[in-house]
Amino acid sequence: MIKYLLTFLWNSKRHFAGIFIEQMLVFIVLMICLVSLFDMLEKYYEPGLLDTENVVSLGYMAEGKLEMNKREELNRSLDAILENMRQWEHVEGISESRSLVPYFREPEYYSADSITISGRKYYVHRKLADISAERVFKIEITEGEWLHALPDGSWPAVITQQLVDEVDAGKNLIGTRIYDSRNFPYTIVGIASGIKEDVFTSAAPTIILPLQKKEDDLFQIYREICARIEPDYVEEFCNLSYRECKRLLPYFSEIDFGAKDMGVYKEQAMFSVTSRLKLIAIPTLFLVIFAFIGTLGLLVLNTQKRIQEFSLHRAMGATKSALMRLVILQSLVLTLSASVPGILLSMIVFSFSLTHLLALVVALGSMLLFSLFSACYPAWQIAQTNPAEILHQE
Repeated sequence: MIKYLLTFLWNSKRHFAGIFIEQMLVFIVLMICLVSLFDMLEKYYEPGLLDTENVVSLGYMAEGKLEMNKREELNRSLDAILENMRQWEHVEGISESRSLVPYFREPEYYSADSITISGRKYYVHRKLADISAERVFKIEITEGEWLHALPDGSWPAVITQQLVDEVDAGKNLIGTRIYDSRNFPYTIVGIASGIKEDVFTSAAPTIILPLQKKEDDLFQIYREICARIEPDYVEEFCNLSYRECKRLLPYFSEIDFGAKDMGVYKEQAMFSVTSRLKLIAIPTLFLVIFAFIGTLGLLVLNTQKRIQEFSLHRAMGATKSALMRLVILQSLVLTLSASVPGILLSMIVFSFSLTHLLALVVALGSMLLFSLFSACYPAWQIAQTNPAEILHQE
């Protein structure tokens, strides 16, 4: 049957060329849209996104606005305010970091560095954090512990699973001595599942080091501080902390200070990406709808042209159900044939992965359903015809 249908479609290629080209283009566009969607979903569910629910971002930027002595005074005052905030009711923890908090900048602008492990150099994202960051962001430590003081006085470091995979997935790296780009030594004390810098980005190989305020040049101009607050008290804390800092911080009018719910940053990050996806998905949906209507019309027209052929089959003993199956199977075979160029193109353009394979299966399945529904009405029309009348008219 399949061989007969393929031969028939080839011999009738002039009649089916329009449907073939239309379905081929629809499949390619649908495949591109689904790959984009599935890539986003895969990145969304990847581990490593810091838990910023009920977390408030505090901090300021003072670059180029304050003299050094004023910055030092400002930082001393802020340290005192933060120490007092830690005692406030409903405050679960306050952490200071550098380049750790997501959503604040594009991923390519996060700090990068190189480290040496067992004589081999690796390029990583470099982040600084204090001891409270694990509790504030609920960072998942899969092996070892978070940053803590070591008995021998060496500096601790936490690395992510992505870096472990690059080094040696089967090797226990806890306790390994590593060196940064300045050849300063650190000891690995823990492994985190990952640190993502945005909702829809993958976790890069990362190293987290202790935040050293005196050695950090940016400390004088920029503070990245986050506080975890009990649920239902986030807005109250934002308002209270802003008023407190405005009242007690010197030179408040000369800096850009903010106290904002991190959930707002996450919503903004998701909105920008989902908006781009909608720009792809909505036109694709309309394309599929119009293609369905066009394919239905072409199949109906083609069926009407072959009405005498089908009537002859009926007169020779073919049943209604057999003719309906023939029309539907013909449509399905045509769709499969039209999908072949798109499948070959996707194998060339997209890297092979489980996500892309799933997108391919969903796209092909959608096209077959599309073809099945398009063929149902023409098949029903064939079943309702009276072969005696048609042949008598001939």
